[in-house]
Amino acid sequence: MPSNRKPKSAKTENTDSQLEISDFPATPAKAGRKRAIRSRMLAQTKLPLFTHKPVEMTATGAPVISATQAFLRHPDWSEYEDNRLYFHRSFGKGRHVEFYILNKQKHQPGFITSFAEPEILRLYGIHAARLHAVFATYAAQQKEPWKETFTLLGSDLIKILRIHTGNKLKKADKLKAIADLAWVLGTLGAKIQWQEGYLDLTIVERSLIWIVNVKEHYQNDLNGNPKDLIEVEIEVQAGQWTRNFLNREGERQRTALYQYGFINQDVLSIDPYKKELAAALALYLIQNRRSHPSGKYRIQTLLEAVMSVQEIDLIRKDKLKRSRFVKRFYILLEDLTEVNFTIQFDQNFPKDFLPAWAALPEETNQALDPADSLPQETRMPDGFFDTWLQCVVIITPPAPIEGELTSFETSKAEAARQFGRAGNSPLLPANAARDAILVEAEVIEDKVFSDQELTGAKVKELRQKAGMSQMDVAIAMGMSQSWVRNIENKLQDKPLKPLYAERLNKILRPSH
Repeated sequence: MPSNRKPKSAKTENTDSQLEISDFPATPAKAGRKRAIRSRMLAQTKLPLFTHKPVEMTATGAPVISATQAFLRHPDWSEYEDNRLYFHRSFGKGRHVEFYILNKQKHQPGFITSFAEPEILRLYGIHAARLHAVFATYAAQQKEPWKETFTLLGSDLIKILRIHTGNKLKKADKLKAIADLAWVLGTLGAKIQWQEGYLDLTIVERSLIWIVNVKEHYQNDLNGNPKDLIEVEIEVQAGQWTRNFLNREGERQRTALYQYGFINQDVLSIDPYKKELAAALALYLIQNRRSHPSGKYRIQTLLEAVMSVQEIDLIRKDKLKRSRFVKRFYILLEDLTEVNFTIQFDQNFPKDFLPAWAALPEETNQALDPADSLPQETRMPDGFFDTWLQCVVIITPPAPIEGELTSFETSKAEAARQFGRAGNSPLLPANAARDAILVEAEVIEDKVFSDQELTGAKVKELRQKAGMSQMDVAIAMGMSQSWVRNIENKLQDKPLKPLYAERLNKILRPSH
């Protein structure tokens, strides 16, 4: 998404002073000494993410996932009256979330209330989704997020979200951008209906996703009037949805859910202007990791997560667009590998449809990296696009995230066993029945540990000792069973890459 396009002419009269995240023209910064804001002026704020650790826990419940898609798929919003929209996401029988833009509230700034809902969604989509992910990460650090607030500095968020990175914008303009973006996020309301069978519970509620308050600090001019914006404080409180979807104590008492995942800095380092789809897809993959442990996705599923149905249909109908888009998608996957996602193609993936850098797992005896094999590109056959959409790609999040998830769930399962022995078994998350079985299989002590490099033969030995099947290991790794089989059979005497060895050690030798 280019950051230096000229604004479109059709604007409301209040938008001229407004920073459009995607369309704002670059204004050269003036030379001179920057004036720093005094710390005594600021409220107590949270430290930037990833300050003390490379991976942070984040909320990944249905409201979080569906809100991300609501911002990313703005053309798919439906109209219930003139210029009033809603977005519907179903999670199965008795489970759905509907979103609304609540931008006509009296407390909202003039530029928000004067915006049409379609314009808000068009201008702020990917950027709102990324800030939403940041808010969800801070909320996951709270014990009762529906009661607590957290305050963030605009200058910190600019760096985390890469707001106009590389553009010669004044800091004041970037701060204005993040302030406006936060206000937009505070307009998203949801109606949630959720049936949870094992809780014997149906939840129906209306809630703002985030309650946002923005405080701007200005340096005064010689006449004592506000002149330069020098800092922004953004105070956030999670909506009441967190009482039902991000509630640790409620989870133990069998009255609510606690749904979580992990995120690292690399996921947010993808440039949302130049690599918009990659930035969006990275969020989707992270937020869906626990509900999709195999990592297997049809290409159509991936596209529909970050693009509207309308956009995909337009591509399908245009022969030139189809061919170009397939190449664009493969570039998108390469962008993900640059931030340490692992990409592989299902063994049934048609060879004619593979990109030049791809390899099927069983096609190489070398290190298990898709880029190691270079089949030649061929001309796509007629009618390939719909077939291509059904092809399966296997995507695994970065190793630090996988390692953190494995460690956390192992400790959680151990706590569950301890509570179970005491006759007070705690509630696990919605998909925990499957996860608990998997983690139980992973916690096998191996007191004799060797520091020798992990080979395929050693993986097989440890797996059998742990009583795990190839499929058990594949699920824990987020890979396919054939991936594990090829490690054991084709890399018997060869050391695995550290990326895979570290994760396999945690799964097969959790006591280490």
